[in-house]
Formats: sequence, structure tokens, C-alpha cells
Amino acid sequence: MDRFAPTTSDYGLLAMPLEQAAAAYAVFWADAPVVMTRSDLQGSPEDLFAHLEPLSMALDRTLLVANGQSWTSYFANGLIGSDVFLPVSRMAAARGCTGLRVVRSRTATIFEAYESPERGGNILNSRRSICAAREGGWEFRSSGEPYAFEDLSRYEAKRVRDRFTPEHLDDLLAGLGAPLSPLPEDQKLDAILFAHEATASHLARWSYAEVQAGLPWKRG
Repeated sequence: MDRFAPTTSDYGLLAMPLEQAAAAYAVFWADAPVVMTRSDLQGSPEDLFAHLEPLSMALDRTLLVANGQSWTSYFANGLIGSDVFLPVSRMAAARGCTGLRVVRSRTATIFEAYESPERGGNILNSRRSICAAREGGWEFRSSGEPYAFEDLSRYEAKRVRDRFTPEHLDDLLAGLGAPLSPLPEDQKLDAILFAHEATASHLARWSYAEVQAGLPWKRG
């Protein structure tokens, strides 16, 4: 799914069907002073992600995609990913289910699990976090109570970048019964798009091709 990076390289998962996730998203924004529209969509990945363009730091479009019968993938039109922590953690906690952040890129492999305090999360609804990322050099971090199915010996690998790899990430997702990919393999996907009325018109907006070429960060 690299053709839709950074959206699909940093995204969220919610352990609830699509329509329930859409209802939770609407409740999450219910008290905010924004105008938001909903569009029910069906189509190929190319069809769906075209609705997220342009990408922007405004993060004013959210795409929820059915990923199997009991999971929903969460994507937003951010320049560096879907910025899932606040919405996904609160939606998961409010609905009493698991929420996840998944990052797979050349410079980071990240797993974050969100649960309400009643289900093992902390006051910020964070249940478990594991990260291997290149920030100058490679760094490894983890917090929260490990799951019973985790192989903790992996985190002692000599090379820091090997302490948490995409393969390790897949094992965690499988242990939770979560989808291993941001999108199912179906050719026609069901999705719901939420679009916010533009409130940051001064922010530049970019296509996927421009973001992948690095144009937002190149000086003229």
C-alpha cells in the first residue's frame, strides 16, 4: 500500500464494524464547533483515497474503511500520517473496545494499543506502546503491561532496529485478532468519509504524488 503513503503507513484500527465506528466518530466531534459532512462510499482503494486528497496539516478529512466484519481502518489526510492517537483512543474507550495505531515505514515500526482504564488502559487510554524508530540513530521504547502472547526476548536483540520489526508487529496484531494490512484485499471496499468545512485555508495542500516526492519540505 506504499502508493498511498503516508496515509497507509501510519493509520488506526478500531475493533468495531464500520457503521459503529462512524457513529463513534460523529459523537467524538458532536460538541466541536465545526461543520462536518458524511459521504458513504464504495470502490477500489484508488477511488477511496482520491477522496482524501489533498493532504494537509489541517487534517480535515477522515476515511473509515471496513476491514473485515469486526474491524474498521481509520485514515486521515495528514501530511505525515493519520494522526490517530486522540480520535482513535477516545473512540475506543467510549465504545469499550480496542483501538490501535500502526506504523510501518523505512524509519519506524510502531504499535500502540488503546483501551479505557476499565479495560487496562491508563488515564490517557493507552494500554501498550512499542516503538523502534530512527531519530538520528535507532531508538527502542516500550511502555504498558506486555500482552501474554508477546515474546519479550525479541526486545533484547543486539541491533536496536531489530528489537521491534514489521514481523513482530504482525505477531502483535494477530494476537489481538486484528487485520495485518491497512486494507482488505477486496476489490470493492465499503467506506465512510467525513469532511470538515475548511477552517485553515492558509495551510498548503498537496497531492499524494507531491507528498511522496517530498515537495512540502523542499525550499523553493
